[in-house]
Amino acid sequence: MDNLKFKRTMPAVFERLNAADDPSRILYYQNIIACMLASPLLFFGAIANIVIVYFFWGGDLTVVLVNSGIFFLLGLTFELISRKELDSALFDHLLSLSQSICLAFIVVRYYHIIGPAVWSVAFVMIILAMMRLKTTMLYYIAATTFICGLYVTFLLPANGFLFTPVYFIIQNVLFFFVFSLATATFYLNLNRYDKAMERLNAVLAQKEKIARLYKNLNRTKQILATQNQELRNSNEEIRKNEERLHFLAYYDGLTELPNRKMILERLHLLVSLSENEKSAFFIVFIDLDNFKKINDTMGHLYGDDYLKYTAKRLQELVHEDDLLGRMGGDEFALIIQRNIKEDAAYNYVESLRNELCDKIKTSCSEFKVSASFGISVFPQDGKDPIELLKSADTSMYKAKELGRNNIQFFRPDMKAEILNKIQMESLLLKAYENKEFFIEYQPQFNAEDHRIRGFEALIRWDSPHYGRVAPMSFIPLAEEMGLIIGIGQWVLLTACHKFKELDTRFDQNLCISVNVSAVQMRDKNFVDIVKNVLDETNMDPKQLELEITESLFIDHIEETIDMLNEIKSLNVRISLDDFGTGFSSLSYLRRLPIDTLKIDKSFIDDLTDKDSSIRIVGDIISLGHNLDAHIVAEGIENSTQLDYLKNHNCDCIQGFMFGKPMCFKDVEALLEKNPLK
Repeated sequence: MDNLKFKRTMPAVFERLNAADDPSRILYYQNIIACMLASPLLFFGAIANIVIVYFFWGGDLTVVLVNSGIFFLLGLTFELISRKELDSALFDHLLSLSQSICLAFIVVRYYHIIGPAVWSVAFVMIILAMMRLKTTMLYYIAATTFICGLYVTFLLPANGFLFTPVYFIIQNVLFFFVFSLATATFYLNLNRYDKAMERLNAVLAQKEKIARLYKNLNRTKQILATQNQELRNSNEEIRKNEERLHFLAYYDGLTELPNRKMILERLHLLVSLSENEKSAFFIVFIDLDNFKKINDTMGHLYGDDYLKYTAKRLQELVHEDDLLGRMGGDEFALIIQRNIKEDAAYNYVESLRNELCDKIKTSCSEFKVSASFGISVFPQDGKDPIELLKSADTSMYKAKELGRNNIQFFRPDMKAEILNKIQMESLLLKAYENKEFFIEYQPQFNAEDHRIRGFEALIRWDSPHYGRVAPMSFIPLAEEMGLIIGIGQWVLLTACHKFKELDTRFDQNLCISVNVSAVQMRDKNFVDIVKNVLDETNMDPKQLELEITESLFIDHIEETIDMLNEIKSLNVRISLDDFGTGFSSLSYLRRLPIDTLKIDKSFIDDLTDKDSSIRIVGDIISLGHNLDAHIVAEGIENSTQLDYLKNHNCDCIQGFMFGKPMCFKDVEALLEKNPLK
């Protein structure tokens, strides 16, 4: 029970009693009210007993105090049982017993004072008991009243109020009548109460059922609303996913241009329409010229920005009726769907090429945007989309081969060239894996006394398929394939090993020259490779000369000069090969840490002609000497050339007149035959 959990005031208890619908709760609150009425009355009776009986009536003090004490204890009993957590039935019995004890106490202790008025107390208790939900207290009070009547009639002292047997009989008959009437009334009310409670419980159950149904209905409504919203969200998400899937399927994620799949589908459609209408259209392959360099130098994030910039720029330039897409990497495709002639198509693509050319500046470098264009035409260059794309791709690679940043229409003979290049790439890769390369050595001589200065190491390829392949035919391809770094390292290591053998055997203080590709020089590990070769071969660095070409300085001049200074710090000699044929500039030439200038064979060939080449060669020799460089002329084939070079103080000569490239055994024979020359 919760008798300790509410405010113990009469209004609060009556409010709870009126709100209760459970019989046990009703009885509990009735017991609380009875205790709250009885305990103050008994406490008041204890005080009134002392005042009235002792002070006004002059009663015995001891008897007065005993009676007041009993009043107080009985009041305290009601207070205690109302505050204990008791079972409802036990609470009812204890309360009824306490009421009976109060009645008996009043009859026994005060009948001789107030006489029959005590029965009024009994009647009041019976009336109050009749108002209760249970008859327990009524039975207790009725039994106590009967016993008290017997006491008054037969056991009361003679000097008290007389209570005759006839009066006892009449009173008990009256009590029995009242008791019977109270019992009948109680059961009648109880029966009516039970029926009312049944109806109330039925109504409450129905109300609870309706409330539960309404609650379930609301919950179902909320669930349906939630499911409806989820369904709308799912439909929206499905729609967005479909759009996203369509975008991923037909558009490039980086540039947002149509991708290869859309280009192919459009080509299939155009082929089908063009066959019926007998019309032509063009497919243009566009490949960015500097993308790999930008990607390697600046990183992939900058490379992506470069692609997006180019895609946006092309999108601004192409005709609205044409379709521009990205095929992948740095390749774009343009479908010219309009019915125009070849010369108009060329002029249109040329305008794109010119407009596309631009420079992109960054914090550390500057790049020029340019592209190579390959064009194929339906139907003469292909009957289906795949063949058209292959033809456009082939012509685009031809444009790159011819120097990039130009336009090429497809020609049938291009296929043979591409197939030959593909075969060459395959055989070159096998040659690298199978070690089909070997080295020949061409001697270099002092121009004045023809003493041997050293040798230039020259790579050769003896192919089982092609036979002897010229270096100019496979070196650029090896650079393009990325094989040149490995091949160059092998040439450097092999040449140094062989030269160390010659130096140990003949001890003539010669030098060995090894050509270095521009691709090797851009390798950040190249200086370490040179160090490792020198350590492995135990070769004197001053006897090694690395030959570089002027093309190395077209891009990244500062980085190249820094690397050459690193190599120079190893005491390795630097030679500038093919001087005069490239992009030499006096502004950076004087900054280069070079030891040797090699005059290209093309200038030496012209020495037999009576033209300005003679004066140019002399100027080159003079310029080299002013730069404190050693001058080597290559390609000497006759005495006229030799005499001119001697007269102009050329330091060293190299050419077929003195010695062709030879194998290592011939080098040994040459040094044995003429150890001083």
